[in-house]
Amino acid sequence: MVRRSGRLTALGAVAAAVVSLLLGGTANASGEHAFTAQARAAGLSSAQAEGLQDKVDGYLEQLGDRGKQVAPNQIDLGGAVLNVTVPGEDQPRNLAEVTTNVDNAAQCSGNWARYRWFCAYRNEWFSGDNIGMYSCGEYYIPWYTMGSWHNNQTTGTRPWLYFNDGQDPWHMPPADSQQASGVGWTPVYSIVNC
Repeated sequence: MVRRSGRLTALGAVAAAVVSLLLGGTANASGEHAFTAQARAAGLSSAQAEGLQDKVDGYLEQLGDRGKQVAPNQIDLGGAVLNVTVPGEDQPRNLAEVTTNVDNAAQCSGNWARYRWFCAYRNEWFSGDNIGMYSCGEYYIPWYTMGSWHNNQTTGTRPWLYFNDGQDPWHMPPADSQQASGVGWTPVYSIVNC
């Protein structure tokens, strides 16, 4: 058995904190990710909080520099927000403290999109992870499932769907419109919501 001196342990903690800061993460003294700790404080079990962070980390890897985690289950896409469900649940829920920096309201809730929003749902029947798009822009779709969408932007606004294979984009139906099932996300690269 190797005994560590207090000095070596302190140096290790400092080194871990420096590495965490360089990689853009935050950790508490036990090394727990700040968003995981926030999820635990919101009532999630350790397994739920860790499973949620694993899902978010997977999205962040797919998104590259197109997204930044801002809450335990939210990724800011710069004009849109990706809301992530707790593993085993059908709808995302608010797990963050209400702050002026994060829009914690449910932009995409069930079959309802907040007025002026376009919502793309990972699963059919307006369930699962979703991307709520508000600002006009192009947003990458990171899933390969059968899903759904709701366009509740200003009347007449028609989003564009762009495809992985470069085929001509599809001009979606104008607001207010929705499709509850049969949306194959696999060929979709991105959506321009305006």
